[in-house]
Amino acid sequence: MPKESKAILDAIVNRRCIREFSMEVVSDEIIQTILEVAGRSPSSKNTQPWKLTLFQGAALDALRADFLDSFDTGKHFYPEFPCELISEYRARAVALGKAIFAYKGFTREDMDKRKVHNRLNYQFFDAPQMFILSVDKKAYHEGTLVDCGIFAANLMLAVEGVGLGSCPQMSTLVYPNLLRRHIPQGDQQLFLMSLPFGYPKEGSHINDFISTREPIENWFTVLK
Repeated sequence: MPKESKAILDAIVNRRCIREFSMEVVSDEIIQTILEVAGRSPSSKNTQPWKLTLFQGAALDALRADFLDSFDTGKHFYPEFPCELISEYRARAVALGKAIFAYKGFTREDMDKRKVHNRLNYQFFDAPQMFILSVDKKAYHEGTLVDCGIFAANLMLAVEGVGLGSCPQMSTLVYPNLLRRHIPQGDQQLFLMSLPFGYPKEGSHINDFISTREPIENWFTVLK
């Protein structure tokens, strides 16, 4: 196998969610490289429907403050996507939560520590920078999510490829009203994912956590 091919496979297999970051800000040059690579993602009829917003500095601090205020005061969620998982998917989500809690040294029944853990989502894991992926509401169609899913995967791999880490989030999408408050023309966008990113914090325990995957036979079928 050519070295280049193995490097791609290794990047996919070794990528993991980073939940603790150093405070070092990623340079404009590195971000430009990430965007140039992710921007080469394929899309249906080359429509390239994705929109990407970068939060950093004071803009990210203000967004983080609003999210934490909403979480801390128990304000209602306003998701734009169905939130209920079917039983099969929910079982996997619960299993992941239990695994992370155990790795951090507490159980699912410890509600105080669970709240501290959940709050980190709305702190964006204290990352110094964060991408928000969205699409134009009026341009949305059945294939758009596929196109943006491909882009999101390549974006994360590009982040990985320049020596950084990231953590894709759906949790931030429960407050689309806050995103619209902070993003110009946000009322015209449908938000799909947030991606805190940066340099992984050295010596971090949680950054070594690796989630499991379903056996291939559970999702792969051969027809002859």
